[in-house]
Amino acid sequence: MPLFLDTETTGLSPAAGDAVVEIAIVDASGKAVLNTLVDPGRAIPWQATNVHGITNAMVRGRPTLSQLMPQIRQIISNEIVVIYNSSFDTPFFPGRLTESLSIECAMRRFTQATGGGRWKKLDVAAQKVGHRWTGNAHRALADALACRSVWAWLESSAQSDYRKTDTSPRGPSVNASTTVRCANCSTLLRVPTGKLLDITCPTCRRTFRHQT
Repeated sequence: MPLFLDTETTGLSPAAGDAVVEIAIVDASGKAVLNTLVDPGRAIPWQATNVHGITNAMVRGRPTLSQLMPQIRQIISNEIVVIYNSSFDTPFFPGRLTESLSIECAMRRFTQATGGGRWKKLDVAAQKVGHRWTGNAHRALADALACRSVWAWLESSAQSDYRKTDTSPRGPSVNASTTVRCANCSTLLRVPTGKLLDITCPTCRRTFRHQT
């Protein structure tokens, strides 16, 4: 089952010295397995505080990201990690979270699933899927939970689309199934086992053949 990760930071670019000020990781049930403020080792610009509300006083004495990394690696090791806009978050971490089984970008998949075009912000996606916010948007835990809701909607939509396209007399098997990745966009799809299938990905609409 996937984990859902979100961060808040001092700015947009770790290459320019920006750093994490808060991180949250929740599991598939919505339970927080990590939720902590982080000492970024530098001052938080007022522009960033205006976005997430985290001040220098709030992070004083909190663990640094280096101190948290052993725990983070243990949590994500061999797990699927879903992030809304993964290309933003991963560069803030040493190794870009490669200890995980895979990194899935919920923003990319949601945008593709809703007609493409410009990237959709998390608040837009959350509203679309009917997410009920707990806590303030732009805090790591609240955003991780919103990402979880968006991912659940995407997975449900993918399963619904697959059932509509399955023309076998008995329909899709609920007892013998597996997950495969779309050969085009890498979306995870659940399909019956023991068959040679022409699979149409509900995200990118490309069809590929796979033996399960």
